[in-house]
Amino acid sequence: MISDDSRYKEIEALGKRCRNGDFAAWEPLFAAAWPILVTFVHRLYRSFDLEDAEDVAQASIKAAISRIDSYSGNGLFRGWLFGIATKQASNFYRMKSAKKRGAALLVSLDSLTEREDEGKSPSDLSAENDRAEILHRAIEALDETERDLVQLHFFGELTFREIAEARGMNAKTVCTRLIRCKEKLLLALIRSKLTNANG
Repeated sequence: MISDDSRYKEIEALGKRCRNGDFAAWEPLFAAAWPILVTFVHRLYRSFDLEDAEDVAQASIKAAISRIDSYSGNGLFRGWLFGIATKQASNFYRMKSAKKRGAALLVSLDSLTEREDEGKSPSDLSAENDRAEILHRAIEALDETERDLVQLHFFGELTFREIAEARGMNAKTVCTRLIRCKEKLLLALIRSKLTNANG
């Protein structure tokens, strides 16, 4: 099994090859980046099922192929790819939300079974979904730089140093801004009165 660290290094090397016009590097890049992108998207939008996350990951790879010239080569390729995935996921979420508002709410038998297996009551699931919705709205309300930092750190699991490298910032600045972002997000949850006793 390949470690995350070696997979990240492989993605960086393949990304640079793709940027330099090596078309043969796209296939191994897709294989290496696919599970990381699917996980990133699923963490970013918990309301997405696996199929949704895979659709967004695929759209992200396609967008990366068509926009490879916009990758400067400075910073992490993974950070650039996560930026594309974030935009694709946001578009997909808006489209999915619009469809929900226009159609009757249908719940599949499979999703009911999965929820029962998790051992959570319907009210717990509802509160969890409400918190996730409020959190996503709060993230969307952040300015573009803050939103980017939050998504890369909490959903993309990049370290302060990796984010600093990817975005050309100082690691201490990244840390300070993320602390402020966390405070803003916590305030949004507190204002909604949907935080649990443990925070």
